[in-house]
Amino acid sequence: MRNVYLYLILCIFIQSCSKKVNELPKPVDFSYYPMKAGKGIVYFVEQIHIDDPVNVRDTQRYYLMELIESSYLDETGNTVYRIERFKRSDSLSNWELTDVWMSQYVQNQAHKVEENIRYVKLLFPAKKRLSWDGNAYNTLDKQLYTVEEVDTPWNIFDSTCLIFQQNNESLVDKYYQSERYAKNVGLVEKIDIRITQAYIIAGIPIEQRIKRGDVYRQTILSHF
Repeated sequence: MRNVYLYLILCIFIQSCSKKVNELPKPVDFSYYPMKAGKGIVYFVEQIHIDDPVNVRDTQRYYLMELIESSYLDETGNTVYRIERFKRSDSLSNWELTDVWMSQYVQNQAHKVEENIRYVKLLFPAKKRLSWDGNAYNTLDKQLYTVEEVDTPWNIFDSTCLIFQQNNESLVDKYYQSERYAKNVGLVEKIDIRITQAYIIAGIPIEQRIKRGDVYRQTILSHF
């Protein structure tokens, strides 16, 4: 009887090992953060700077284009995508190159280097409430990014993913950063609100009673 039990256990073990050998790892789905040379997105940007004590209220509006100009291999053999960023003041003006960023996949992560600072933008597969340190590969303080929405319709897009990078608000200040990505498109909306002081007026949203602060909104217009 003991030999029978040993035989059964050995069979189960061999079958389990056989399954593990035959199972291929599933490819990572990067569809919320697609990258290939020649791909580009055009945005409309609005930047508002308010400093009421010194009578400053400044609003800038412009067009921004991010173009993946090319790709190359880094020293580890990983593909790096070179992103050229262009700006223009209106739809009739010529595009002017302003800076160059880069982006790449690192295992199941999407990294982006902005002004020589590397951020972990997304983890895959994206799942609601999934969190990570967006500053894990730079020298800035730890900043917890969290997936707030997944596969959510937004604007003209059927499936988007919303990442909260910061979301803190009180009666007199607000710090909010978020990025929304659409499947097979990439970044479609970026919001950065940093209100350091606000007037106290009951029933009025803090964005309408800013004393000192900045509001940045970047929204997709088209992609190619």
